Amino acid sequence: MDIGVFLTENGAALFWLFVAIAAAVTESMTCDLVALWFVPGALAAMLLSMFVDSAWWQIALFLALSVVTLLLAKTVFKKYMPQSKTKNRTNADALIGTHGIVQEEIDNLCEKGSVKVKALVWTARSTDDTVKIPAGTIVTVCDIAGVKLICKPQIETEPETENKNNL
Repeated sequence: MDIGVFLTENGAALFWLFVAIAAAVTESMTCDLVALWFVPGALAAMLLSMFVDSAWWQIALFLALSVVTLLLAKTVFKKYMPQSKTKNRTNADALIGTHGIVQEEIDNLCEKGSVKVKALVWTARSTDDTVKIPAGTIVTVCDIAGVKLICKPQIETEPETENKNNL
């Protein structure tokens, strides 16, 4: 059999096989379910190309089956995929809400102060410009401005029994 005749007679099927393989390879290189939807559509279009010469019917079947596969898989996978209502904080914004110890007195007016949080020392400022926070104080990180942690002193509450005894 002549290769030219084979390609002429089976060119569309080979094209759709290439699309299916390319989609499968692309999917295997990602973790995001990007191209999985095109594999069944391309395989169905490949089968159709063996019986129907119209490229429009092949393309229509490819697109329709790809969309159906996408919608079907989305509903199936939705049950098994973790749904997080809270944003996963990463990098420096993960420090917001954590506690640290003041290493150098925090004084916004003198633009000085540092806090040690999770074994790292950060430049720090107070949430209130009028409040100086002495070294050794435990603080809560409220925000991040540039590379500075915005902190407030942690308020330690005493148990009520101790308050009554001190009166």
